[in-house]
Amino acid sequence: MPRAIRISIPLAALATSASAQVMTVNTIEDISDTPANVTFADLPGPDGKISMREATLAANNTPGPQTIEFAIPESEFWTGDGVALMRLEYGLWYITDDETTIDFSSQTTNIGDTNPSGPEVGAYGFEVNGWGHPALIIAADNCVVKGMGHVALRTPSIEIQGSNNRVIGCKTLGVEIGAAWQEPTAVNNIIGGTTPAEKNDLNFIDILSWADDNIVIGNQLRSVRIAGTDFTHYPARNRIGGPTPEERNVFSGFGSFGTEGFPTGEAVLVNFAQDTLIQGNYIGTTPDGMSGVSQRGPIGIEVRDSFNTTVVNNLIAGLYVEGVNHANGLTFGTAIRVNSINADNMGVTIQGNLIGTDATGQNPIHTYQGVTLAQSTGIYTLRDTLLGGTQPGQGNTIAFTDTTGVLVGPLTVGGEISGNSIHSNTRLGIDLIPWSGAIGPTPNDPMDGDTQGGNAFQNFPEIMSAQSDGGSISISGMLDSIPNSEFRVEFFASPQCDPSGYGEGEVFLGYSTVQTNAAGIATINANVPSNAPAGWVITSTATQTESGNTSEFSLCALLESSSCMPDMNSDGSLNFLDVSMFLSAFAANAPSADINDNGTWNFLDVSAFLAAFAAGCP
Repeated sequence: MPRAIRISIPLAALATSASAQVMTVNTIEDISDTPANVTFADLPGPDGKISMREATLAANNTPGPQTIEFAIPESEFWTGDGVALMRLEYGLWYITDDETTIDFSSQTTNIGDTNPSGPEVGAYGFEVNGWGHPALIIAADNCVVKGMGHVALRTPSIEIQGSNNRVIGCKTLGVEIGAAWQEPTAVNNIIGGTTPAEKNDLNFIDILSWADDNIVIGNQLRSVRIAGTDFTHYPARNRIGGPTPEERNVFSGFGSFGTEGFPTGEAVLVNFAQDTLIQGNYIGTTPDGMSGVSQRGPIGIEVRDSFNTTVVNNLIAGLYVEGVNHANGLTFGTAIRVNSINADNMGVTIQGNLIGTDATGQNPIHTYQGVTLAQSTGIYTLRDTLLGGTQPGQGNTIAFTDTTGVLVGPLTVGGEISGNSIHSNTRLGIDLIPWSGAIGPTPNDPMDGDTQGGNAFQNFPEIMSAQSDGGSISISGMLDSIPNSEFRVEFFASPQCDPSGYGEGEVFLGYSTVQTNAAGIATINANVPSNAPAGWVITSTATQTESGNTSEFSLCALLESSSCMPDMNSDGSLNFLDVSMFLSAFAANAPSADINDNGTWNFLDVSAFLAAFAAGCP
């Protein structure tokens, strides 16, 4: 189940303290005519102006909370777009004083809405060799940055090194939390919020090695990267999104094309991290979740070289990217990819997501591929991935993709695929891939002796019969697999079979636990709830309990009706009510009275009904 992460919101994030000292920046110039140890009392200097540099220095040197506001006259604007783009010429702006609020949105209140398309105050990096450095560093606690606008020639816009800070209402390049090579750990920072005024519009958010327990909610984003290193610290317990619609982040427009024309990039990357929660986001779609948005990046969510990652209740669709240049004619796109490249990747739980559909789960949004579980080398391990589950709400919907619903690469083991609704995909619902990379059904082998290939090529069950009496479905068959082992055999129903003859599984019916004997054979006799009509097809998968390896879907079996024909009201007994119902149906030329199913209603139907009624039900 998703983990609960406590949200600790500092008071400074909610409102400007009544005791805060307010200093107002009124110039775009990066000037300072005040002493190096300038305090609030020293402002303004002899020129009568307060620059951003002077304001940040004064905040750092003055005890207690301060608020930096803006009232830059339009006469100083120089870009022609209604934005007061402050000149950043002498290094970045640095906040070390706790409880500092930088309210860029105050420019609108003080001067007016000069930029209807976004914030009125931004920054431009004039300093030589400044690219790659942030414009603003928050190396303090309980601070708020509100309403920051466009930042040019600096990246990121804001770097957070402290704790319990908030970034709200910004439309700017990006935010970085923590650092790859240094402590202390930045914790409990919140990017965004649950009200429209708190939502940020950002190109990226990077949560790096020394960053734990941070929260990203309610934003419009291009990408989020949670990335530590194998030599420092795995960022821990960070949350992207949340359980309510107000906490949802919407991701679109992420990725880029490489020099050869191959698309690269993902909306959410989890790399060298632990205990990450990705919950309730819309990835690759419009904010209402009803249409796709053109992307350049081929991956919705990628989890690699990490531990205990939870991906729950997200909508991930629209992952369809055509290559350019040398990649022209090639198509890319995967909703979720779990991978191991430079370290082990264990404990990924993927539940309750809609993949390839709109927010209703009923209609397609063009998506190339569903879920891929595939490690890149044989040195490290990808195991213990749970895709779905047998409890209500745990199964994913994976549908309408151009290729495979779930692809399990040849080096992957422990890919447990359970309780999902997988349907309407162009290729197989589940495809276990061999070393050759060939796609398509993998035949069973006696006693399941193979060890190479996706999920060790776990054998699928063989369904002999499936019959419905209207209340339950009786399924019989067998499983030939690893001797003396326990398996969970799951059953699914679909309106029709995949053209390959092997199933997908639109409706999860239930499961039965079986034990193979010394010869590797287990008999299947199961009764599951009847959530499908006669004429649909039944398929099955097998998951070895010990390893978690799940098979491909079995061959389809037709679901047949086992109901007693003369029991017209299906109450389990034959009496005058059944006769009355038959005669009424016969008089009305209803299909249920056409006993011989020849399209006419005559004495032959009456005779067949009376004979069956006299014989009784088995």
